[in-house]
Amino acid sequence: MSMDADTPDTDRVHPWFLNAEELAATRAKMAKLQQRAERKGFSGTIDVSAVPATRSSTSAGGLPVTVHGFDVTITGDPPRYQGWRFVAAVDAVEGGTILRYPPGSTAEVPNDQIRAGECDHCHTTRARRSTVLVSHDDTGQLLQVGRSCLKDFLGHNTLPVFLTADEITNTLGGSQGGTPSAWDIHSVLTYAAAAVDAFGWTPASASEHGRVPTRDLVRLALVGGRGADRLRDQLAPHLADATARIPRLRDDLLTGLTGSSGYEANLVVVLRGAAVDARHLGLAVSAIPAHQRLQADRQRETARQDAAQTVDYAGRVGEKVTLSGVVRTAMRVEGYTYRSPDQVMLVVDCGTAVAKMTTSAAWAYQVKVGDPLTVTGTVKAHTEWNGIKQTVLTRPKQLDTIPECAQPSLADAAPPAPWETVPRVRLDGAQAAQRSTTTRTPSRGVAVSH
Repeated sequence: MSMDADTPDTDRVHPWFLNAEELAATRAKMAKLQQRAERKGFSGTIDVSAVPATRSSTSAGGLPVTVHGFDVTITGDPPRYQGWRFVAAVDAVEGGTILRYPPGSTAEVPNDQIRAGECDHCHTTRARRSTVLVSHDDTGQLLQVGRSCLKDFLGHNTLPVFLTADEITNTLGGSQGGTPSAWDIHSVLTYAAAAVDAFGWTPASASEHGRVPTRDLVRLALVGGRGADRLRDQLAPHLADATARIPRLRDDLLTGLTGSSGYEANLVVVLRGAAVDARHLGLAVSAIPAHQRLQADRQRETARQDAAQTVDYAGRVGEKVTLSGVVRTAMRVEGYTYRSPDQVMLVVDCGTAVAKMTTSAAWAYQVKVGDPLTVTGTVKAHTEWNGIKQTVLTRPKQLDTIPECAQPSLADAAPPAPWETVPRVRLDGAQAAQRSTTTRTPSRGVAVSH
């Protein structure tokens, strides 16, 4: 197999929050790995950088707590030997292959280009659980080599020191220990859906703030241990609904995720298989929020298509129109020059039309998303945004949004009160010269200014 590796501008650098003791232990471990690689003749680096940082949270009693430590990132240059650079470790699973990249790597290799168990050195395909992708520095040629063939391929009698980002995550991310296991994919997804229904989604990064990731809840429900019985009792009311939803959820993701590399490609591989390895449990559990995002994207696309079919332009260019609707966008934009004041851009959903305007009128600064709005203005242009027709207005003016039927009519208004005479009051000083004052009681519904 011969391929070219893509190197997009993405970064896999992940920060960990460590205390001083953990940072010292991490640096010692990385230094030992670096020395081991140099003794074997491999080039490449593993860099540990730390920045002082704090994390704040609230204890169970409501007391704010601030923890001092370091934000730690691990980057580096993948190991090399005689011009060959190690790109990724390849795990063969039932659904295909999962690629694990070294820290700091930006390489992206489409998962569907990797054939499980194949070796480009011995040209044989067999049940290999793990292979390695290597790329030549000069030609860019990408080869897949079995671990047992690396010695003959490189002419070196030892394996490289190859540390992947996933292994660092398991070391520093607080993952639970124990013998690795594999679980049925349906059970994993069912427990994951029930956990999200019961507690909401919690990513692995939230463990730094004292929260329990959904991945760890699913592991506890599957494996058992301290607190497992109570957790299973909390998940029990949600299991029936989760069991019924999972087949459709799995099918939706397998057909809806189209990425050829990275997170989406790896998730599809896990979902294709019948079992989930312990190393890929977090990836499998993330299928629940991934499906929620997929559904939200589809709903937005359906709404956009419906709007594109029903929305038309209002008026002709140069014509003055009056439109009423609900404000969908209200945001400030910079003026045309550095001396110009900020303006307000408004997008109003008028049902069969969408009005867009930019103005510095005082009334516009008070408008919020969701407010009803009636405006009059001159049609400046007819444009489209995401396939939806928009009518651009210039010099918009806000009109009274109270419907005519809500205004009190003269027939319904109470008759005016008769004239009242305020009797003269004897006063002292200058006020004694004032005469009696005659006023009229205002009729109902008429505003009185003071």
